[in-house]
Amino acid sequence: MTEALATNSKLKPRSGRKGAVGRLFVLELSGGRIHSMSPDGSDRKVIVTGCHLPDGIAVDAAAGHIYWTNMGVPNLDDGSIERADLDGKNRRVIVPRGTTFTPKQIQLDRKNGKLYWCDR
Repeated sequence: MTEALATNSKLKPRSGRKGAVGRLFVLELSGGRIHSMSPDGSDRKVIVTGCHLPDGIAVDAAAGHIYWTNMGVPNLDDGSIERADLDGKNRRVIVPRGTTFTPKQIQLDRKNGKLYWCDR
């Protein structure tokens, strides 16, 4: 398992925390997108585009962020991990391409300020 420092979840988020209440966040592997929608599938919005084979996601509603892994192409070892606000804005790379191989599932440890992920 690999770990990286997560942002301080006690800071007020840039976008409203209410954005995650009653929302599902879904990765679309083939299209490289992240969707946000109501639990019944209505009010579907594409909030992030241009992901490189997204595979795992963690939502920190309290801090107003989503984190996800981009597994990349396995034999190229070009995986990465990114973060954005719940509305998809303020996207940034947490672990750059090539620093981890093919990251898969991701888990947020808010109490200790860490992200954990498994690598293929």
